[in-house]
Amino acid sequence: MSVDSIGGRNRKLIRKALDAVVFAAPADAEPITTLTDENGELLPLPTSYIPLGLHTKEEGLNWSREVENSDTTSHGSQEPTRRDITSDVSGLVVIAQETKAQVLKMFNNIEDEAFEVLPNGEVQFSRSTTPSTKHYRILAVGEDGSGDNKVYFGRFLPNASVTEYAEQSWTDGEEIRYELTLTAYKDDELGYSLREFIGGPGTAALLDDMGFNPAAS
Repeated sequence: MSVDSIGGRNRKLIRKALDAVVFAAPADAEPITTLTDENGELLPLPTSYIPLGLHTKEEGLNWSREVENSDTTSHGSQEPTRRDITSDVSGLVVIAQETKAQVLKMFNNIEDEAFEVLPNGEVQFSRSTTPSTKHYRILAVGEDGSGDNKVYFGRFLPNASVTEYAEQSWTDGEEIRYELTLTAYKDDELGYSLREFIGGPGTAALLDDMGFNPAAS
């Protein structure tokens, strides 16, 4: 008998993000409550969700999670006797490649009103000398497989803000990049900071293998 003969391993459950896109919407936009329809196909998004467009392939979408704990130690014990999670913060780093209004707004921490479009097509804007934190709804959607085996996965941040602004290089060897570091916060009305979706035509046939029982939901 071998380990493989015991079972419990399924290569069909190994997922890759073969493609992905990030959308941003105003903080008061309609929240995303479901990703796919009854046939497992992607639902159209509200028009308030604007795609950031192309992003770098090497970095893809980089999801972070920082967890902080508070330990209680006790006399005679060589390890903590109690551990409490005091902070659990999720985030997303995306390096956008398209120079477009939504990306420029987020990278420069400005509003639509900051843009001035001249009759000759020139666009101008200024950064505020008294900037304030701006919040967005963020949806990232990835896909794997094709046809009847296609799987979609998404993460929805109902309350996120750009918390780091990276340096930007202008060279003849690399496109102009807009690196955005987003931090997720709990939405008071929805009650969460991150909601995850897994769906698509290829998901229904794999639910049992994945350990899910639809009848029990």
